[in-house]
Amino acid sequence: MLKRTLFAATVSLPLAAANAQPAPDYGFQWATIGEPGNTAYDGGFWGMTTGRGSVDYTFRISTLQVTTGQWMGFLNTFSQRDGWEYFGRPSRWGASHDYFYSGPGARYLPIDTPNWDMLPVAGISWHEAAMYTNWLHNGKSSDPTSLQTGAYDTGTWGVDPNTGHRTDGGRLPGAKFWIPNLDEWQKAVYYDPDRYAPGESGWWLFPNSSDEPLTPGRPGEGETMAGIQEQHSAEWNVPLGAYPQVTTPWGLLDASGGAHEWIEEWTHAAAPQRRGLNGSYAGQHSPELHDRADAFTGSQRPDASAFWGGLRIASVVPAPGTSALAAFMFVALAARRNRPQKRGDAALQGSHGC
Repeated sequence: MLKRTLFAATVSLPLAAANAQPAPDYGFQWATIGEPGNTAYDGGFWGMTTGRGSVDYTFRISTLQVTTGQWMGFLNTFSQRDGWEYFGRPSRWGASHDYFYSGPGARYLPIDTPNWDMLPVAGISWHEAAMYTNWLHNGKSSDPTSLQTGAYDTGTWGVDPNTGHRTDGGRLPGAKFWIPNLDEWQKAVYYDPDRYAPGESGWWLFPNSSDEPLTPGRPGEGETMAGIQEQHSAEWNVPLGAYPQVTTPWGLLDASGGAHEWIEEWTHAAAPQRRGLNGSYAGQHSPELHDRADAFTGSQRPDASAFWGGLRIASVVPAPGTSALAAFMFVALAARRNRPQKRGDAALQGSHGC
């Protein structure tokens, strides 16, 4: 049996302190991934992810990949400046350059397609994905410095002139949003706390909570746009969330057949050159191979656009704030006021009425 781990294991970051930080929803739909300390994946036939997928903290992950509407809002915040014309521009999405805009920089508008805002985003670099999480971390500020740090420190990005290896640092402590690492991504896509029975956990082989590969086909006919190639790349015009019944055990959609998803870590940590990509993408050949839990899917240099590369983001689980506490106290007080009166309470009220 072939068993080899292409991704070096990473040390799980302590998230308890980060959980105290406010982390807005920003309109994302979130799935909370619990059961800290779950068992790792045991390998399967290919064995390329053997020993991965165990996460010792609770986190949340977006049920959908980043959509065209979300990415266009990000780009238009910064693109209308000189020198920013090509910043973050995807190769496939539901928007295009506004040719009536004369500058500075560039501006983007929706294409004339239904559900343009929900189309997948593909063709972005890992660096651009990381700057997007920095932007979220910093409250969607329009200041370009908001792209420089927060989840990742762009000041570390570069190449060691002696070894030729990348010097890019990893996730910063206290990050509120980030690119999922391999363990987080594997767990959210394939691990099921109730795999065999309630409370009996295990791993599925495919991202449809099944050991059977997904069936290629348009919505209503199949389960994924991976394996479907149409004229003029029309397979990319299927909106995210179009297969609502095809979910991972935690409720993630489009883990197959949207965009290839960037993950956080290096494919070879000892000689860092390329970051990983997981999941099949729209139109990809042989999705039954690329969708497997035990298979390695792809990689690219972090500063280069991955033609089919997109993004699903992870985040801390916000701790209950004062507003949540106030709401709880209000409900508790209301319940106290509306509870059935004891005999003594009724007698006391009756005496006051005399």
